[in-house]
Amino acid sequence: MLYAAAYLRMSTDKQEYSVESQQRLINDYARKNRITIVRNYVDEGISGRNAEKRPAFLEMISDSSKNMFEAVLIYDSSRFARNLEQSLVYKSILKRNGVKLISITEPVLDDDTSLITDALLGAMNELYSVKLSKNVKRGMEEKALRGEYLSCAPFGYDRKIHNMPLVINEEESEIVKKIFDDIIRGVSAYAIAKELNLMSVKTKRGNAVDKRMIANIIMNPVYKGYLRWKSDNGEIIKKADHKAIITEEKFELANKILMENKREKEEKPVEIHKHYLIGLIRCKYCGTVFVYAKGYKGRGARFRCGGYGNGKCREGTSIGVEYAQEIILSALKPLFDETKSETVTISEEKEDINIMEKKTANLKKTLKRAKDAYLSGVDSLEEYNEIKKTVLGEIEEIEKKKSSAVKQPEVITITPGAAFDFLMGNGAVEDKNMIIRSVVEKIIFDGRNHSILIYLR
Repeated sequence: MLYAAAYLRMSTDKQEYSVESQQRLINDYARKNRITIVRNYVDEGISGRNAEKRPAFLEMISDSSKNMFEAVLIYDSSRFARNLEQSLVYKSILKRNGVKLISITEPVLDDDTSLITDALLGAMNELYSVKLSKNVKRGMEEKALRGEYLSCAPFGYDRKIHNMPLVINEEESEIVKKIFDDIIRGVSAYAIAKELNLMSVKTKRGNAVDKRMIANIIMNPVYKGYLRWKSDNGEIIKKADHKAIITEEKFELANKILMENKREKEEKPVEIHKHYLIGLIRCKYCGTVFVYAKGYKGRGARFRCGGYGNGKCREGTSIGVEYAQEIILSALKPLFDETKSETVTISEEKEDINIMEKKTANLKKTLKRAKDAYLSGVDSLEEYNEIKKTVLGEIEEIEKKKSSAVKQPEVITITPGAAFDFLMGNGAVEDKNMIIRSVVEKIIFDGRNHSILIYLR
């Protein structure tokens, strides 16, 4: 009596024999040949090209070294592997562990011919797998060209019947319309996501909404009744067989505004930073600049890795603002020696005209978007006039402030020692940043070892 395991695999290409059929035929073979099956290893709906993606297969290979069985029964060699290299590797592992591999539909060969036969069968199976993959891709590309949406139903739609057109989800589609309208009115993706989370809106997977989801919705042509499919021959954008949630005009307008915001997005000017060290401290593990985090519940303000919040860094390191400032300035103090001849200049400008001009430019963009929204039918004339009145009033207030602002900053030259005292005092953030950047290129924080490395200019 031979004790054996059975390995069964049903792949996604809808093979002729199901797992149940393979099981029945293997059981019949075992009865006729006095073989006792001690365990079944089954991988369903999985490709045979990569063994690493077949957990039952890998478990069977591992168990072959534990004297649990003397042979492995398979329906045919394509069930074992469709990758020639992996087929030979795993067959050699079974052989080394004293386990026979028996295909119930293929001839049993002696050792002199089995190696050549295995190589030929493996090559044929790999060729078939490559050909099958190309056929599947070509079939999906043809469906895309016919306007059939191939992916899972996105937010705003449902797919009630497999391979049938998407159906509008009435509740989610209202959220999609709101997202497009808000973007056109000048609301940021962050603000939209925050509002939707307050409304307890969830993604299709039950996750919270973030600004990336908002941007993905705005850029997805599915909402104007199209599909987008990436094939080996390039990207396909085609009129689809489902109903649109928004008009093509509104889609193009929202995308234009989103792209303008993306191009104009830049690092915040130092004058609006909350601390003069912002922009200098970086994480050792991901290289991302640290951001300023306000204190709460008795905990002081901190610098923390900006990459952690975006999923880029797993460390999540942070350091208290006061502690970081103390050790950095202690290390830098020798550089600000009174005996040095260099001087540092700081500005005593009372009000930054550049900031006001930036605010004015942003308000003018808001006014232009409101006009575009009115012309495209998103807003009514009354809504447009209300926005116009508010924006023009804010611009007028800024212009009044600009007229009283100091247009030419007064520049004062101070000694290095005085510059260090200025860093220790309550001077303007932008002036402190300019002073410290005159000697420091970057600061690397190692959260694991609680150490700081300062790179000088």
